[in-house]
Amino acid sequence: MLQMTSRDIDKARDDSLRLLRRRAPLAALAAMVPVAGLDVLADARLLDRLLPEITERFGLSPAQLRDMPTAQRERATWQLHQHRPGFCGQVSRQLLLRRNLGGQMRRLLATQVAKFIPLGGSAVAGWLGYDVVARIARDYIDQCQAVARAVWNEGATTGPGPGGRV
Repeated sequence: MLQMTSRDIDKARDDSLRLLRRRAPLAALAAMVPVAGLDVLADARLLDRLLPEITERFGLSPAQLRDMPTAQRERATWQLHQHRPGFCGQVSRQLLLRRNLGGQMRRLLATQVAKFIPLGGSAVAGWLGYDVVARIARDYIDQCQAVARAVWNEGATTGPGPGGRV
């Protein structure tokens, strides 16, 4: 059984941010290619692989949840649903990606337009592509950290727990 301390959670955050810094430049490269829609597909694929890895680093993957004792698993599930319904593998990753990419629609559209502007357009498109992926992943990391702190630190829950009343 996995047990995480506050130091482990901080390390998971640092590792996740390091992983993001290694992978997000791929989104920038995809955004610079002057093929409409290619970068959106690349971003979705990148996030589809990145988000589960982040979830696992925090000890919150579906397999890790199954291995938890019942009381802790219930607390973890309750915390996951409090932070965002469909969070951390609780629903299909495609739905989660659609929701996150949809929230960045203006930036995605700006990327599509910028890539066809001569000279600096590709650089702007690359920066916007990087920024979209980085924003989504950082938000996800923050949520994973909050959930992990509530799950792994006994008594640190932000609500009444499963079955409790608000």
